[in-house]
Amino acid sequence: MKFNKIFSDQLDHCYAIMRLTAQNHDYVVVASEEQQPCYAYDLNNNFKRTTVWSEVGGTMSLIQIPGTLNFLASQRFYPGFNSKACRIVKETFNGTSWDQTVIGDFPYVHRFDIIQHGDKYWFVGCSIANSKANTDDWSDPGKVWVGDYNDEIEAVENLHALDFTLTKNHGYKNMGTYSLITGVQGVYRLDYPTTDSDWKLTKLVSEETSDIVTADVNGDGENEYLTIEGFHGPYTRIYDASFNTLYKSEAISPFGHAIWGGQIGLQDYFVFGYRAGKQDLELINMKNGQINIQMIDKQVGPSNATVYRKDGTQYILSANRESNEVAIYEISDAN
Repeated sequence: MKFNKIFSDQLDHCYAIMRLTAQNHDYVVVASEEQQPCYAYDLNNNFKRTTVWSEVGGTMSLIQIPGTLNFLASQRFYPGFNSKACRIVKETFNGTSWDQTVIGDFPYVHRFDIIQHGDKYWFVGCSIANSKANTDDWSDPGKVWVGDYNDEIEAVENLHALDFTLTKNHGYKNMGTYSLITGVQGVYRLDYPTTDSDWKLTKLVSEETSDIVTADVNGDGENEYLTIEGFHGPYTRIYDASFNTLYKSEAISPFGHAIWGGQIGLQDYFVFGYRAGKQDLELINMKNGQINIQMIDKQVGPSNATVYRKDGTQYILSANRESNEVAIYEISDAN
C-alpha cells in the first residue's frame, strides 16, 4: 500500500477532525486545541479553506448534526486538562461559512456525542474530572453526563450524571447501537435507553485505557479492538471480539493518541500514531497471528486521524499536532 501526501496546511496544535458532507457539499474540518482557528477545507474546490472561527479553540470533539452541514464543537478545553470553562457551541452553515451559537457550559467535558433516535437526539458527555485544584489534580473523578439535545432550541435538556465516576476519560467510540467509553477504570459499554430500560454501563475491560477502536484486522469475521493502554500510552493492545488479548506492545508508543479502525480497499486496518518518541503515523493489520506495521508518515506527531472516501479513492486525514500540520494522504494500491 502506498501513501502520498497530497495536501498540507499549517494550524498550530491542530487536534480535532471531522468529515462533513451533506447537501452536495463536502468538507473536512480541523480545529486546534489551543486558542487558534478552526478551518473547513472544501473537498469539492481544491481544499479551499474557510475559517469557521478565528480564535477561542480548545476543541476536543466535533460532531455533525445528521443530514446537515451544521455541527457541534467543544471549546475552551484548556489550559491542559484544567478546563473548567469548557463549553459546547453549534456551528450553523449559512451557505458559505458558519454562524455560532453557544449551547452551554460543560466543565471538563473531554468527549461528547449526540445519538439520533427517531427525530430526536440523546446527548452523552464524558468529563475528565468533576473539579480540579490544578492541572495535575485527579482527586475528584469525572462523570458520564446524559440528556436530550434539542436542536430547535439549541440546548441540552434533562442533563444529569449517571451514578458512576470515571477518571481521566480520553476515549469514546460510537458503535451505532451503543458507545464505548474509556478511562483509568477500563473500558465500558454504554447502552442507550429503551422503552424497558434506562442508560446502562457495563465494564468490558479492567485495564487503564486511553482510547479504543474496532476493525476486523485478522479477517476472522469478527471485529478486533485496538486500545491505547495507559493514559496516552505507552502500550497498544489488540483484543479479539471477546476481549482476549491477541497482541500487546512493549512500552514503545509514548503519548499514543491518533487511532482509527475500518476498511481500506478490501481489508480492515488500524491507523495509529503517537505524539512523542518517533512521532510516527502507522498502518496496522494482522496475518497468521502476527502484527504487521507499515509507515504512513514519520516524525509528524499526529493527534487524530481518520480515513474517508472521495470519488472512489480513499484518503487519510491527519491532524499532525506536533508538526502543526493538517495533512491529507492519498491511498493507492490498497487490496
